[in-house]
Amino acid sequence: MIYKYLSEIKYRFFFSFLAWTFIMMNCYCFKETLLYFFMKLSLTSNNNVLFYFLTTDVAEIFIAYLQLSYFIANQLVAIFIYWQFFVFLSAGLHLFEYKYFKIIILITILGWLLCVFVISNSIFPASWNFFLKFQEHLSFQNLTLYFEIRLNEYLKFYKSVYCLCILIYQTIVLFLILLDLFKTNLFIVKKFRKVFYYFFFIVSTLLTPPEVIYQLITSICLITTYELITIYIIFQSELIIFK
Repeated sequence: MIYKYLSEIKYRFFFSFLAWTFIMMNCYCFKETLLYFFMKLSLTSNNNVLFYFLTTDVAEIFIAYLQLSYFIANQLVAIFIYWQFFVFLSAGLHLFEYKYFKIIILITILGWLLCVFVISNSIFPASWNFFLKFQEHLSFQNLTLYFEIRLNEYLKFYKSVYCLCILIYQTIVLFLILLDLFKTNLFIVKKFRKVFYYFFFIVSTLLTPPEVIYQLITSICLITTYELITIYIIFQSELIIFK
């Protein structure tokens, strides 16, 4: 029996590695299109933007293509491994446990896709536009700085914004799961409400550019989501008691 489980784990890791290899190869085949997509994220945020990247090494473009393909392949295969791990454990779960974890995984994957969409269309352009404003302010003064970014630094900046947002998103998902587990004990939610609000403001400060408007909007959205989930849990608990 143990040999059977070990064999299944081995084959699932092999399929995951095979999927990573094919995704890596496909990403590299369409490397110019992917690079244009990542560059377009900053082009839509400002009119006076870069139309070129500065390279100082003969192998820098090749390395940037590899890093971009490696980054995308890792993100997609992480979702694949996440699902494979759930399928492997599903045989030992009860029916209600299977349904519960399946809903959590589907919500997590859909939330991740939504988070990537928000990062690419809102957070990253806003961050890029915020830092470019310093160049515009300096152009009206005697001091003039010419901003020329390297290709690797541009991709590194996007990956840093992406990793920070995904980390915060995963923290929020974990918080919502814990909130659902404590739905029969609502006094914990009420007792630590101020702590949650303080945490939301910290998250919004780390997630958004250093501007008060972005921080307030993000904090209000998080607090509203928290309150709506709390109301939903209260109504769900009342329905269970009524039944």
